[in-house]
Amino acid sequence: MPSNQKKNTPVFENLAEIILNSLPSGIIFCDSDCRIQFINKTYADYLGVDQKEVIGKPITDYIPGSRISEVLKTGQAELGFKCTVSDGKQKKILIVNRIPVFDRDRMLGVISQSLFGDIGELKDLSERLSYLEKKVHTYREKVNSILSSRYSIDDIKGQSTAILQAKEMIKQYANTDFPVLLTGETGTGKELFAHALHQESTRSRGPFVSINCAAIPKDLFESEVFGYEPGAFTGAHRGGKVGLIELADKGTLFLDEIADIPLHLQVKLLRVLEEKIVYRLGSITPKQVNFRLVSATNRNLKAMIKEGSFREDLFYRISTTTISIPPLRERKEDIPVLVRFFLERMNAQHLLCSQSAIDALINYYWPGNVRELKNVLERAVSLCNGSSIELSDLPDELRYRSFVDPYVGVENSHKATLADNEKQIILRALEKNDWNKAKTAKELGIARATLYEKIKKYQISR
Repeated sequence: MPSNQKKNTPVFENLAEIILNSLPSGIIFCDSDCRIQFINKTYADYLGVDQKEVIGKPITDYIPGSRISEVLKTGQAELGFKCTVSDGKQKKILIVNRIPVFDRDRMLGVISQSLFGDIGELKDLSERLSYLEKKVHTYREKVNSILSSRYSIDDIKGQSTAILQAKEMIKQYANTDFPVLLTGETGTGKELFAHALHQESTRSRGPFVSINCAAIPKDLFESEVFGYEPGAFTGAHRGGKVGLIELADKGTLFLDEIADIPLHLQVKLLRVLEEKIVYRLGSITPKQVNFRLVSATNRNLKAMIKEGSFREDLFYRISTTTISIPPLRERKEDIPVLVRFFLERMNAQHLLCSQSAIDALINYYWPGNVRELKNVLERAVSLCNGSSIELSDLPDELRYRSFVDPYVGVENSHKATLADNEKQIILRALEKNDWNKAKTAKELGIARATLYEKIKKYQISR
């Protein structure tokens, strides 16, 4: 036998004993006569004895209240029992397991294992576990607050026939699990409807994950929405990332501005919707997902299909059921209700709205819809000096009622004049803001994209 094997043989012969002596928990083995046949260093230190001296002696010589004899009688393990060892200042209260040892049907003895050095260690562990549990609970509440819907169907204000029909459709569709497509102009409240649909559905206890497809840069869209594995690309987080689609499992996935999803990723999204599995970037392992899809757009998806910028198969997959949200100009009877609601939200419920101001609000075209109304009221509240909002507190385009709908309810002979009025208002606003389009859109209460469309439509140039 080689010399190195001879040198290592004693170590391996005593390996079990070395391991047991290295454990931080105490171990005693007593035979069927309750005599100690093995004690590791930790337990010997608890008792304040020499390991070799106690071998063959009764356990009761060192632990008078030992219940090892009871375990020998019953053959049943005792787990998590308190055990007092030593006296005086050396006294310790241990938490122990007493486990019978069998060789087939014959009981050889009992192992006594201490779980903690004393009861204080158990209390410390309990406190640490309680602290960790509170932290987990806090984090869970934060995650739930982020991934939960903020609005219910009661937050959709209005008593017009159009809005009541839309709310009724929410209740009907909530009982199904089919995809829902929300259509409507900018500012009509499509996201509000998506939140309400989730709240009314059977998935209301699950997460509500909202993705604004227009707000995510195209080169980051795949990694953010589908997730990625560690090292999937340069700069990837070394732990990888859970995609937003995965976060929606057992809940609702809301894809706002779905028309802005890059064309090459629409195929991947379609596969997720059809197979209910998602592949993270850089992974070949599918992950099961179960969510209800709600989509929203203010664009004509059928026209985009003809242009080749939106997939026809994806369109039919997301539009199983559709809710068309009416623009504010088609439910003007709701304007007084919305005015009161927004004033209360702004803590300005003490303010009234004069009849002349209400008339101006009702006669306005509202290209920015409910969002624009909210912006107008915020401006009016900041300018109001008295106890009521007057006509003078409203923007010029409302006071003179010249910014009217060039398309709805107007005779063909008047359309050119009305369109010219709209063009002139936009032109004046651009000049006033030194052609800063962001400021102009904000002042007019419309989306920047809408402003660009109007500029292009009317061929407005500096």
